[in-house]
Amino acid sequence: MNEVDCRGLNCPQPVLNAKQTLENMEKGQIRVIVDNEAARDNVTRFAKSQGFIVDVTQEEADYILTIDKTGPPSGPEPEIVCNVPSVSPEPEKLPLAVKISNQFMGHGSEELGRILMKAFIKTLSDATFKPKKLVFYNSGVHLTAEDSEHLEVLKDLEKSGVEILVCGTCLDYYQIKGKLAVGRVSNMFEIIETLSGADRVISP
Repeated sequence: MNEVDCRGLNCPQPVLNAKQTLENMEKGQIRVIVDNEAARDNVTRFAKSQGFIVDVTQEEADYILTIDKTGPPSGPEPEIVCNVPSVSPEPEKLPLAVKISNQFMGHGSEELGRILMKAFIKTLSDATFKPKKLVFYNSGVHLTAEDSEHLEVLKDLEKSGVEILVCGTCLDYYQIKGKLAVGRVSNMFEIIETLSGADRVISP
């Protein structure tokens, strides 16, 4: 029995090697050895398309295909097609919105909350996958005012394409609308549309 060792060969070489060996013999059997499922399936598909009998066994990491040729090919001239296992594409990065409703992060010490918020916003700026929109409301609007220690980072985020929405009602409540230094004044309708339209929403 002829043996065709196709281990380590990429498609379409295993199919071509098996095809050539079968064409050079009138009848009989050949053993084709491959080391991956794609080659196993492609060689099997080719042999069956020609009317040959195929028996597949596995020995450790290898697949042994015994092809029985009892006569001339009975199928049409084969089209050599390489079917390889599909690789899932990297998941698409979905739109992310970040809502900030407090000038401090978390509950407890305001000083600690201020430090954490500073670190949170700075990390947003450094992250590979940045949010599509930042939404500030309630006391979180203080972070966008003239005296905010976060202005430089927020402006960098804005320059990178992150849209910053700031609640107009909240700015009026805290009487700092004239001090808005980054982002633009927004309203509840737009805020709801933004948060409901995002695939993910996170909040510090």
